[in-house]
Amino acid sequence: MIIAHRGAPSDARENTIESFDKAITLGADMIEFDVRRTKDKVLIAYHDEFIQGKPVKELTFEAISRIAGNQGFDIPTVEDVLRFTRGKIKLDVELKEEGYEKETVELISRYFKEDQFVITSFIDASLKTIKDNYPHIQVGLIFGKFKASLWTRISEFFPMRRCRGAKADFMVAHWKLLRFGFLERALRENRPVFVWTVNDEGMIRKFLHDGRVCAIVTDRADLAVSLRKKLLIGP
Repeated sequence: MIIAHRGAPSDARENTIESFDKAITLGADMIEFDVRRTKDKVLIAYHDEFIQGKPVKELTFEAISRIAGNQGFDIPTVEDVLRFTRGKIKLDVELKEEGYEKETVELISRYFKEDQFVITSFIDASLKTIKDNYPHIQVGLIFGKFKASLWTRISEFFPMRRCRGAKADFMVAHWKLLRFGFLERALRENRPVFVWTVNDEGMIRKFLHDGRVCAIVTDRADLAVSLRKKLLIGP
């Protein structure tokens, strides 16, 4: 699968309706986007913890929208994203924080069937919360948080233990981790692997030919889709 990372950021600002629209037009299989919650409990599609130096979770949606508008873009609510993408593409929804797992799943489930979306996160506890309450929803644990604590970085060399604890159905590994036998261990445990964020043409080609890789998360959905078409059609 080709997963459009935050939409099509090469063509439009990431995590916006315009970016998601472009990813759909390009022919991606899924769109990955980030979820945060505002002070007044509005779920929004936004990556960073801060906006204009202020924590997103300490601002109302109205305040955040005003800041974004002054910078020339709109931040969509998660419900805006769901309404726009329903029936057009599948979703890879990344939770950036703990505390609103059930709220997010319940909202998504109003618009998408269980086989039309997955939930991913760096946070083991968030995925376990989802699996404990919604066992049929597919969840993926993300690896490759290189600016994390030393313990977190060490734990990434033991991915299967963490996956079992988080009840993760699949792993989302940064491409740099694959140098350490990551794919071989995943194959032995029959654990699917998504790889992020793959933008180099040579690497995209490599992973398209690697049966151990189930999905490529990329900022270059246009390039990845084009290369896959050539692979499927042949010389």
